[in-house]
Amino acid sequence: MKIIQARELERLVRQTFPQKGFFSACAELDGSIPWPFVGFVHGGADPSLDQHFEAWLGGSPRFVSAYQVMNALCRAGALAPGEYGLSRSN
Repeated sequence: MKIIQARELERLVRQTFPQKGFFSACAELDGSIPWPFVGFVHGGADPSLDQHFEAWLGGSPRFVSAYQVMNALCRAGALAPGEYGLSRSN
């Protein structure tokens, strides 16, 4: 399992999806996930989740999960498929 700190996730999101230049993992995901988050990301498409994620990238105030963010990063090539732990930055 690879552990990613929240700050690294933020950097990856900003670099991979420049339209989310103000992404904050703790502010946007803090209420939606137990810390630390553990999940398997595969990078595969999911039409219902992908549409929701694209709306979020476009500025929609919709909720997006840590899994959606990490899976989209995997699909974009920023993360390799596998099991990840997401930890708050200290």
